[in-house]
Amino acid sequence: MRVTVCVVSYNTADHLAAALTSLLDQTHPDLHLVVVDNNSHDGSADIARRFSDVEVIANRRNLGYTGAANQALARAADGGFFLVTPDVRLDPGHIAALATGLEARPHAASVQGRLHRMRPDGSVVTVDGQPMIDSAGHSAHTNRVFRNRGDGLPDDGSYDDPVEIFGVTGAAALHRVAALHDIALDGEVFDDDLFAFFEDVDIDWRLKARGWQAWYLPDAVGRHERGGEGARRSRLVERLSYRNWFLTVAKNDDPGSLLRHWHLLGATTALRTADLALTVPLAFLGAVRDLADPRSTLRKRRLAEAHRTVPNAEIVARWFEPFDYRAWVAKRIRRGW
Repeated sequence: MRVTVCVVSYNTADHLAAALTSLLDQTHPDLHLVVVDNNSHDGSADIARRFSDVEVIANRRNLGYTGAANQALARAADGGFFLVTPDVRLDPGHIAALATGLEARPHAASVQGRLHRMRPDGSVVTVDGQPMIDSAGHSAHTNRVFRNRGDGLPDDGSYDDPVEIFGVTGAAALHRVAALHDIALDGEVFDDDLFAFFEDVDIDWRLKARGWQAWYLPDAVGRHERGGEGARRSRLVERLSYRNWFLTVAKNDDPGSLLRHWHLLGATTALRTADLALTVPLAFLGAVRDLADPRSTLRKRRLAEAHRTVPNAEIVARWFEPFDYRAWVAKRIRRGW
């Protein structure tokens, strides 16, 4: 399988060289590595150009994670599309294991491996003497919260088996190019209205609506330095995360399912709103302004609904699990809200 690898870069000079070295060390024999730099100001594009086997697309403005991913996808004529962030390091056989797994599952659109949490120095975070899980795929919940399976838990053997999952993380996942084109809306695969954050959940949901599968394949191992929490929270990250949650639900969900779970959705909305309004009020105000005009999202919803082959109520019934609110609140208390 030909695999096009896309690294989206925006001021990632501290991570990019190590990420590209990790990717060029992959054992998979047929890789095309593309770095899309979103007008970085820290020399990221120049770092990428030092690697002769890497194609560099240097944008004159920041097109977001979605715009950059769409640019790189246009370079992928067929086969697989591996989307990875610069703060990920992969074991040498990672992409080969995912490609083998994807080829063996003709109904699978997306596969991801076992990601451990990584410190800035490259070492793995541990819990009870075991590597900490960063992501074993996406889980969906009845309150419309979407999480990384195993996030923060020890890798104690609970995630050793391949399993079908709701979807895959945007940090490091392999997609079937044909499946991505199957869910394109007016030629757009990754939703440019989202810019960054929740674009992976949107892809998960739209693939499910077309009958595609996603799989977790634990033999593909990597490390991820997760940002955007605690001291690393930023106004832009929080603004996009809050508004894109609403946009993703509005685009993909159905009124009947939302009505059945209205009390759970209401509780989650209240908690998310209070969290953001109290901790990053300017991000909250910006998100509210963004949500004032939903016309583009509603247009894309109509296109997606016309293209759907699996009723959303069926997706919700199969994949949306109960949510542990106590663990969620405890996590926010630990990070200092």
